[in-house]
Amino acid sequence: MQSTHAKQVGALAAQALKSDEESTIGQVIATFPNSFYVKTRTDQLLFITNRSLRSPITVNVEDSGSFTDMIKPLDIVCIHDGRLCSPNLSIELANISPEDEKTVLDNDVHCSKLTEASTLLSTILQIIENAGSVLDPNRPLLHESIGDFVKRAIIPLRNREFHLEFTAAASKIIGLGPGFTPSGDDFLLGFLFIYNSLSRNITRIPICLDFTLLAARTNWISAKLLDYAQHLQVDDQLLWLFRSMSDEHADTVKAVETLIPRGHTSGIDIATGVVFGMTIACDIALKQRRTEAVAANLGLL
Repeated sequence: MQSTHAKQVGALAAQALKSDEESTIGQVIATFPNSFYVKTRTDQLLFITNRSLRSPITVNVEDSGSFTDMIKPLDIVCIHDGRLCSPNLSIELANISPEDEKTVLDNDVHCSKLTEASTLLSTILQIIENAGSVLDPNRPLLHESIGDFVKRAIIPLRNREFHLEFTAAASKIIGLGPGFTPSGDDFLLGFLFIYNSLSRNITRIPICLDFTLLAARTNWISAKLLDYAQHLQVDDQLLWLFRSMSDEHADTVKAVETLIPRGHTSGIDIATGVVFGMTIACDIALKQRRTEAVAANLGLL
């Protein structure tokens, strides 16, 4: 059996792993060379990785070789003598304190900085290669569906709170597109994370879609990631991007450059959702109408 050590444990992961005795935690549901996912018995998601990116659901471990050589889907994962164990891998958890649960709601985001950040990000999205993403007009079903969502669900938020039309429109893009996390999910993840993070600043109620709707329209892992994001539980890359909006000393360009390469098109799709979360928040706070212009510049209207 291969052994390794945990370096960091996210707050939600620590809750899922908390046990005073030996117990089954859950089952492996997906495996990649640098990571694997576990669905717990309480229907939570654990992400175990030898990469450095942190999140509330992540267990960061020392590099121990390719996980695909050690971990298989359906493997049972359990706690045994202070270790997270599968049939061929043992992860030492001792002396690891969980990361403090981060909140983004304490950030004081000023509209002038937010407008500047949204303009910068939308400009970057206009000039980078976007093949296969929600911005690619050569994928007409996805591209047009996102444009329709912007028109029917996002822009109306300027004049009224969360409404049933938003849920109906969202259901049409959840699960839309290929990939481990479909492009429609990634776009919605970026949008909901930013909009809900800013909801207090713009005196609006956060938008939280029912998990049963998410799970019915996309794969379970993507649904969970989207659900965590709408409740502001995201990884350090997204936190960094959000905080760069309000910190005049932060390097927003660097934060964007770090996010964009994620996955095949996930970074672009998430960043596009982030742009619309920022622009509609600015419209609400400043009584502007910039969202239509941004959508037009990105080819979505």
